[in-house]
Amino acid sequence: MQLEAFPGKKRRGISLTPLIDVVFILLLFFMLSSNFTHWRQISLSSANQTENKPDEIEIVRVESDAGRVTHDGKTYQLKDLDGLRTLVAAAPDAVYAVEAAPEVKTQTLVSLLDQLHRAGAQKVSMTGVLP
Repeated sequence: MQLEAFPGKKRRGISLTPLIDVVFILLLFFMLSSNFTHWRQISLSSANQTENKPDEIEIVRVESDAGRVTHDGKTYQLKDLDGLRTLVAAAPDAVYAVEAAPEVKTQTLVSLLDQLHRAGAQKVSMTGVLP
């Protein structure tokens, strides 16, 4: 007579097929019940027959770190806000393109951009070629 070392039933492994079916059904349920898009109305204006002229571009050049600024042959100082206000008042809707001399530091350039905004310029941009 032979004795078994481990008496009892042999355990069967858990079948993954029903588990995969349940996961698939849940995935399908949440995909179909979710809303991924948000519908919003966008107001579109129709094209008009008006002639839009391009913005006037005014070149303002920073000449030195001491704050010397030139525009159309006139010299201004960076700290002179009243002088820059008269410059902007001449063409308030123009685009002011700021150009810097090669030896000018970035801080001076940023200070001029800030001063032009304080003077009332709405459209200020940088121009020029980087080294």
